[in-house]
Amino acid sequence: MKKVIISPYSQTLRSGKENPKNYPFFEEVLKSIKDLNFQITQIGRKDEIRLPYIKEFKMGLAFKDLKKLILDHDFWISVDNFLPHFCNTFNSRGIVLFSKSDPIIFGYNHNINLLKDRKYLRPNQFNSWDECNYDLDAFISPSLVVSTILNWR
Repeated sequence: MKKVIISPYSQTLRSGKENPKNYPFFEEVLKSIKDLNFQITQIGRKDEIRLPYIKEFKMGLAFKDLKKLILDHDFWISVDNFLPHFCNTFNSRGIVLFSKSDPIIFGYNHNINLLKDRKYLRPNQFNSWDECNYDLDAFISPSLVVSTILNWR
C-alpha cells in the first residue's frame, strides 16, 4: 500500500476570496483512487475542511512532526503552497498542482509540476494573491492528476 499525503489548500486570503491556488477537483481525484492501494492523509491548517475518502486528517502540525509524517509516506500531492518549499529542504519528492503561479519560478525540478497551460499564468508572478481571480479553467484535469499518481515511481 502506498502512503500518500495531500495538501489541498493554500493560505486563506485577507480579502476572503477563494485562493486561486486551491485545486477544485481533489474530491474527484480521491474518489478515483479510493478503492486502489493508497492510504491518504490530509494535512493543512486547523481551519481546513476534511475531504472525503481521507484515512487520516492532521491539521496544524509542528514542523518536526510534519517532517516526520512526510518521511513516513511514499510521496505527497499539494497545491502551490508551503508544502513543496518545506519538502525541498529535505529533498522529499511530490506532485505539485499549479494554476496561476509559474512552476519555472516556484517549482522544483525533482517534483512533478503539473500546469494546464502557461496562458493561465498571472502576469505579475510576485503580486499579491488578493489581486488575482480564481479561474476554474486554469486547473489541470482530475484524470491527468490520477494518471500521474498511478504512474508515481
